Amino acid sequence: MGDEDPIQTCATLNVMAEAKSWPMRCDGKLAFERPELRALLELWQSKAAGGIPARTVFDMRVLKPFAPQIVILEREGKGEESRYKFRLLGSALSQLFGEHTGRYLDEMVSPKMLPSWLAVYDAVLKTRRPLRIVTHFRLPSENFLKGEIMAAPMTDASGEERMILAATYVGPRDVVPPPFA
Repeated sequence: MGDEDPIQTCATLNVMAEAKSWPMRCDGKLAFERPELRALLELWQSKAAGGIPARTVFDMRVLKPFAPQIVILEREGKGEESRYKFRLLGSALSQLFGEHTGRYLDEMVSPKMLPSWLAVYDAVLKTRRPLRIVTHFRLPSENFLKGEIMAAPMTDASGEERMILAATYVGPRDVVPPPFA
């Protein structure tokens, strides 16, 4: 994994999202609306110390203020064979989307929407930096929700860059969704 420019990576991801009608956009400038996500970004940056922090520095004591909205994913495998596994799904997200801790992303997300989520998580690991994602959920029971997400890379116990710390804050979608920039 190289250090790719998050602004360019998000621009490329946004072009792809527009072309494929994905209801999400990426922001490499990290212009978070939610103060909680700005605080989590600051926490990640303090633990990163110029690199990528280890999963072990984010125990539940540290993550407590964000715990209901936290997602921890681990990429297993390489290339086309890789899959993302939920290692932790916060209680607020479990209430909305069901309990998926221990399950794979491709077991939770529809085949139509899976490529968008894979592209986002792959971009986080590729850039080696946090990204901001705004999405409009397209689920039968949650079609009215908007999510703001901070997703950041972490290393596993062996130092491999294959884990993602994310927090998703969900609220009602705007009556008329704003155009994505």
